[in-house]
This record gives sequence, structure tokens and C-alpha cells, in this order.
Amino acid sequence: MKNLAELQAECTALGILVQTRGRASKKPYIAALRDSHWRRNHPDEPLPAQIMPMLLSSWEDLDDAQAEAIEQDHHAWIVQPKMDGVRALLHIEDGRVRITSRTVSEVTYRLSEFQDKLPHLAEGLSSLNGSILDGELVCPISRLDTGSTIAESSLQATMAILAASPHKARKFQEGQLAHVRFHVFDILRSCGQGVTQLPLKDRQDFLAMALRKQGNDFIEPVPSFVVNKPDIHRRIIDTGGEGTVWKKADAPYEPGRRVNHWIKRKRGIEIEAFVTGSKPGTNAHASVIGAVEFGIRKENGSTVSIGWVSSWSDEERRSMTVHDAAGITCLNPAFLGRRAVLVGQDESAKSRRIRHARLKQWIAS
Repeated sequence: MKNLAELQAECTALGILVQTRGRASKKPYIAALRDSHWRRNHPDEPLPAQIMPMLLSSWEDLDDAQAEAIEQDHHAWIVQPKMDGVRALLHIEDGRVRITSRTVSEVTYRLSEFQDKLPHLAEGLSSLNGSILDGELVCPISRLDTGSTIAESSLQATMAILAASPHKARKFQEGQLAHVRFHVFDILRSCGQGVTQLPLKDRQDFLAMALRKQGNDFIEPVPSFVVNKPDIHRRIIDTGGEGTVWKKADAPYEPGRRVNHWIKRKRGIEIEAFVTGSKPGTNAHASVIGAVEFGIRKENGSTVSIGWVSSWSDEERRSMTVHDAAGITCLNPAFLGRRAVLVGQDESAKSRRIRHARLKQWIAS
């Protein structure tokens, strides 16, 4: 998108007067240019709704206490798999369908639209007139040949289709069984009724009702989970998913805002580290090692702790354990400095340690 000075210059060149208050921003200039272009090219038509989807915050910005509180709250949050696609809103209005993105065109200053490239998503929706659905556009295949490039992932394939001309986009999809699907996870309007102020749990009911009425096989709901949410997240990651989105069940939908009640939790990290310490176990593991500390070496030669691993089998705990003359549980010296690959869900913003760290494999010396 153009910078503020460029937008101001364009408004001046077109004779557009923009009233601003307070600190200068691009927003009023974009709105003025959008309205001017639309009136010039469509003098007898109202400007279609320009709605930005609600934006997500990141799990990595939570401190340990906040992350644990969300994981342990069994009722306030739901979890959905994070789709690896392109965010879009699907508008069904007056017998036609618009599919809008998050990006603003530098030509029209309206939200980019994809319906001409995805005509199959406009079918079977007449019963949902006056509705707006929020979701993700996802190509069902991970390898797409555009003639000039090969897309090697589902996201790349989706973006290649959306970047092509309408004719080529339809050709790619029809010729390679690559019809982009719309995975829906929220609803802003339901048959003319605005529902953004309702809590998510109520919007989910409206969404379920809407999806039962529609007749398009390329549109499907994103599943929601309300129990065993940390396990669901790990299972999605372990089966190759991108991650999860954690959503507060009683929160409204706030178009265009980045909110802290929708939190994306992406695929975890993998890092090579070495054993730096340990601590004894408790209760049934009181006589053996309970957790092992791993660290990495910084450029200045110092060692920094990056996580604790406590998910060991009884056999592994015994092999790691020795006792000194006083009977105190200590780490077997053979393990000190041993290198390994660790995996975890994310890195704590405060401590910079890996949360939920676990051993992937030991590295042969």
C-alpha cells in the first residue's frame, strides 16, 4: 500500500479534500479515494460493504501464567484448527456473492474481491441472502502447476489461483481438480440480521443453522473443540497441522480489530540443545530424576537455559539417576552436556524458554 505522502498527493491531484483530526493516518485518505473512484465508475450504485475481518493475536505474546490459565479454563475457550489458507469474507447479498480479502487494492482502494476466480463458491447459497461468513480459502491440493511455476504447498497453490486472471484461475482449478474450498468459522450477518455483538457461542449456533441451509459442497465448517484442548492442539500439530486458534466463547466479533480473545497458536519450534542440569522428581518419582534442563550456547560463549523436559519413562529416569554418598538424587554425569533435539509448542515471551518442551531425539556423539 502507498505511504501517507503518496495518498495525500493523489487526493490533491484529484481535487479531493480530506478532513482529518488529530494525528495524520492513511485511513481517511484511503476512504476518500475509494469513495471517489466508486462514484466515478458506479454513479448509480451504492458502495458495497467494505468489512475487514477480525484479526488474531499470538500465543507467543502471552506470559506463562496467561497461557496456563487459558489452557486450564475448561469452559471459557474453544479451540479450532488453524487453516493454512487465505482469509476471506463471503457476502451473500441481493442474489449475488462477493468474496472479499483483507488486502486493499491500490487502484480502486476497495478490498480485493475473488468471486470471479471462484465461481463455484457462489452456487447453492440463495437461502442465505443477507449473510456474511468468515473463513479461509484453501486449495485442496499441495502441488499446482501454473505453467510458469509449481506451487509446492496448499497455501502457495491457493495464492497462485487467487493471483491469476479469472480465466486462468478457473482453468487451474478445473484442470487439476483444485477447486478452492471455503472453510467457515464465523458469521457476521445471518439472513439480514447482524450478529457481531453476540457472543461466539451464540454465533456458532447461527453459523450451524446457516450451513445446514446452504447447498454448496465446497463450503464446510471448521470443527470446534471444547474439551481436552491442550491435547487437541498437540494432536493437530503431531498430524501435520499448522496449529490452532483459541477463541473466547463469550466474546463478540469486532471487525478490523486485532483482539486478544482470538489467539493463534502455531506449530511449535524445534531446536538443538544440550543437557545443563536436572532436578529430582516428586511423589512416586522422588528417588529418581524428575526433569532435565537443556540449554544452548550464545555467541559470547555463555549458556542460557531454553527449557525443562519432564516427560520421561521410568526406565529413562533410572538411567539418568545416580545417588551421592548422602543418598541425594543427582544427574548421571554421562548425561551432562549430551546433545538432543527438543520440540515444543512455542517460546515464552518473558522467559524465552520453550513451553511444553519434550525430547524428539538424542544426537549421537
